[in-house]
Amino acid sequence: MNFDLRGNFSCFSHRRSDSVLEAARSADRNVYGWALEHRPIPELEDTDLAVVGISVSADTQLIAALTVARHVKRRRPDVHVVMGGNLTTRMVSRWQEEHPFFEYVDSFVSYEGEDALPALCDRITGADDRAVPGLLERDGRGGLLRTPAAMVDVADLPTPDFDGLPLDRYFAPGPVLPLQASRSCAWDCAFCSIPFASNKFRIRRADQVVRDMAALAAKHGSDTFMFVDEIMTLTSLRGVSRQLIDGGHRLSWYGETRFSKGLDEELAKALRDSGCRRLDLGLESYNQRVLDLMRKGTKVADIEPSLQALLGNKVPVHLFCMTGFPGETEEEALRTQEFAAQTLRRSTEEFGVPYSTAANGPFILDVLSPVGERPDLFGVELIPPGEGEDLAFDLDYTVAEGLTQEDAVRLTAGGPGGVAGAAFHRGTWIGDAEEWSFLWAMAEAELPARRVTAPAAPRPDVAAATMVRLADGVRARPSATGQGILLHVPSGDALLSVPQEWNPLLDGRFHAVADLWENFASTGPAATALVRLAAHGAVTFEPADASDQSRPLWYAAHPHEVTDSRADGSCLLTSPETGNRVRVSAAGRLLWLLSADGATASGLSARSRLPEQQLRPLLEDLARHHVIAVAALHPELLGPPLPAAAAQRVR
Repeated sequence: MNFDLRGNFSCFSHRRSDSVLEAARSADRNVYGWALEHRPIPELEDTDLAVVGISVSADTQLIAALTVARHVKRRRPDVHVVMGGNLTTRMVSRWQEEHPFFEYVDSFVSYEGEDALPALCDRITGADDRAVPGLLERDGRGGLLRTPAAMVDVADLPTPDFDGLPLDRYFAPGPVLPLQASRSCAWDCAFCSIPFASNKFRIRRADQVVRDMAALAAKHGSDTFMFVDEIMTLTSLRGVSRQLIDGGHRLSWYGETRFSKGLDEELAKALRDSGCRRLDLGLESYNQRVLDLMRKGTKVADIEPSLQALLGNKVPVHLFCMTGFPGETEEEALRTQEFAAQTLRRSTEEFGVPYSTAANGPFILDVLSPVGERPDLFGVELIPPGEGEDLAFDLDYTVAEGLTQEDAVRLTAGGPGGVAGAAFHRGTWIGDAEEWSFLWAMAEAELPARRVTAPAAPRPDVAAATMVRLADGVRARPSATGQGILLHVPSGDALLSVPQEWNPLLDGRFHAVADLWENFASTGPAATALVRLAAHGAVTFEPADASDQSRPLWYAAHPHEVTDSRADGSCLLTSPETGNRVRVSAAGRLLWLLSADGATASGLSARSRLPEQQLRPLLEDLARHHVIAVAALHPELLGPPLPAAAAQRVR
């Protein structure tokens, strides 16, 4: 299975109902099934539980959602499982008869759930039998019963409720809480299907929005917010900014909007003063002809003045770009890419705003978008989905003129390119990790290099009296299972999991190694873990007097995963803690295995049968790539655990 910032993918297809069902029933090949087998949902023990709701907003969530639904029905067949969300609305709109998903889901809700869920709960518990807006259920004869959806009055919505979520478990300075100033979209772009599953556009009063922000900040201690509106109109931007400024609130936020004449100097200043530290903008194309084909409703003439106003007031921007809309030429596509690159350069060099980003992707043909519904109007011919792909909402296509689908993929394969001001996070554009980019801009901190390179691993000289503590900047918290500790090491962009025996380090003070050793039943794992922490830069040492008896030992400093093994014995080693990947020879792989619990150079030479002149360069190369690390440990640390009295005598 592969997880990244955009989704998760496995051997199962979310485009096929039969594959989704197969995944839901698999506990060995489906990571969600495996997790639920080992960590069942404790809330299912509540005898008062009557309804479980599951929201599915994207296709990559579908397998996880149905796996959870199956888990609930197996443990609590009496509980009513209801599924909703944007993808659910799109999915059930196609169904004409009872679908196999009803095996694990009792009902589905289309469109919005704020009114539907209370009505459904009242009906199930017998409190009321009023109609449930947007409800889809079985008729008992293989058919379906549909109740018309209703539109929620967003002015009546209460403050969002995040109770029950582990908001204290985030490593960020605080959770970036989502909220809305409006719902749906006021426009009808040809490439977008948002209006299909979002009802009509509605806007909330700015004073209500800011009231919610203040209430959430007071309740959760978080001063950072993300507006999840499909688009924040000028009305929302002006109103929210003014309310935040007039109320004296010190909050940071970001959202998404479009280029327009009203995005001017006055509004940009208000955005900055109100705490806006990122504004996402749908550029799509820097060609008026293409924007008109898209029915975008924006003018190229308004783009540069808006950027000038925003960047001049230190509001970082993110540009969404699209390549290959039907009818676009390669010359037009390259013009958009060059404009985005130039904007990022100017943001850094001219305006001193290094946090602006851009993302450029190929046009995706959504079957529920205007292009998908009337392809003939756009010079497009749809290619039917593969056999059995009943859940496919994006289709391949051919065009009468302009860039082909393959051309669009080719032109966007490398992202916006090596542009000043565009930053990476472990090889991923931070435009794809919005909260990460926003937090850097909020802190006005210096951006890291495009790829974070872990510093060279030190060679600690450790005796029982050596003092050790967590390094500056390292943050720690208990793991989700309570069986260990998670450490975030910014210097190496690493997330470590270590045994709970290291719990004393959480107080941030220096501790004698001998005291820490007393927590371990065996000194071997303690020594290995200490070297691993040192190799990651997670700990700082205050050395005791060096001892001539210290023994230099080589350790496999990080757990690595072996992939792409070849006939010659070489393989690819990937660290799940840093993401670093390195190809090693058969000899290097052997040394990595032999050093799992620590070994001297002479011991490695004897066991691997490698001569000294070949062994030493190989060890140093493995250490340079953070596959192994070296430490000088006093012999007393490698024997039986030190009793407290002995530790005192050593000191």
